[in-house]
Amino acid sequence: MIRNLLKRYYKFNAFWPGQEEIIQSILDGRDTLAVMPTGGGKSLCYQLPALVLEGITLVISPLIALMKDQVDVLKKRGVAAAFINSSLTEKEVKKRTNEALKGKIKVLYIAPERLNSAFSSVLREIPISLAAIDEAHCVSTWGHDFRPDYRVIKECIDSLPKRPIVAGFTATATPEVRQDIVERLGLKKPQIFVRGFDRPNLRFFTSGWLDEFTRDSEVLRLAKSLPKPGIVYVGKRDKAEELAAYLTESGVSSISYHAGLKAGDRTDIQEAFMGGKVSVIVATVAFGMGIDKADVRFVIHAGMPGTLERYYQEAGRAGRDSKPATCVLLHSGQDSALQNYFINKSYEDSIERGKPEDEAAAVRDLKYQKLKQMEKYVMANSCKRRIILDYFGDEKTRKEENCHGCDYCLGLQGMVQ
Repeated sequence: MIRNLLKRYYKFNAFWPGQEEIIQSILDGRDTLAVMPTGGGKSLCYQLPALVLEGITLVISPLIALMKDQVDVLKKRGVAAAFINSSLTEKEVKKRTNEALKGKIKVLYIAPERLNSAFSSVLREIPISLAAIDEAHCVSTWGHDFRPDYRVIKECIDSLPKRPIVAGFTATATPEVRQDIVERLGLKKPQIFVRGFDRPNLRFFTSGWLDEFTRDSEVLRLAKSLPKPGIVYVGKRDKAEELAAYLTESGVSSISYHAGLKAGDRTDIQEAFMGGKVSVIVATVAFGMGIDKADVRFVIHAGMPGTLERYYQEAGRAGRDSKPATCVLLHSGQDSALQNYFINKSYEDSIERGKPEDEAAAVRDLKYQKLKQMEKYVMANSCKRRIILDYFGDEKTRKEENCHGCDYCLGLQGMVQ
């Protein structure tokens, strides 16, 4: 049956690796945790069961931009779908809520902050058969992208008249984070699927130490020589604007993106990149989560991220079409200092907001540990891919002698080609 639905609604003749087992687990009524690489087809694993299960599938996701994209696609496939988030007026929220109460919606996307509002009481009146939690790592303080709103999910699910099947999905979760997800979401005897973290089509390079001027020149060289489109990540907003201007003046069509821009401007910039009007986007961490652009040919980090999770998540936005893509990390002596500043600033802000000092210190110390792991990756005289796979506890693929896809295994250390 599920293969017939796959062909009817998605026009696919076969599932991608891991999808069928995850879908069957959900249809068997099992709580499920699925860890799948970026581009591995996570959304289908909760959308297809929604077509079989009675009632509504509730999708909890922090990705407002992605909600609209997925709802639009589902509607084109003939599936009744809607989203409720902060982009809607109260009138629109009320209309879609009433449609859900009347059973006119099959898949309903909501942002996690909705669970902290009066909307949580409305959910008790909706027959929810499946609660799918996207970016499930956000529930864990051990992860790289903890969001307090995610901690309300378990309480909300437990308050429902009939507990639904609960399924968590993520692309980046260490063994510790996976265990934390199970506990924090209250998954009951879950089936856990870890499909592997390896992305064989990606090549990983790191540079030697670079000063700021040399790093900008190297970004330009790579942006000119590598196939496009591409993403360049930087640590600061002003640097995003400065580097995008430099690339454009040097003949590479570029645009900058950061959280300091107005919401409408960010939308226009994102659409310009997604639509191919510009070939390179220079961005801070604010860009990318949930961006469904399959043909990104390179991701350059002009600066070291604070964690391997964040690096791999951002680098993994390249090559989602399974075609070859290049991931480059250009670093300097200033990178660690900048990340230490971010960690200390976050700690101070937590204290100011009233968080107990011991809790804030524990989070700070964890971030320091993750930063050391990131520094180890940057400085390593060994296979870069193996370091990543070891970090995520990928036992299946991490023991290969030569990955044939990183600077060390290709004999190109300190060189990016």
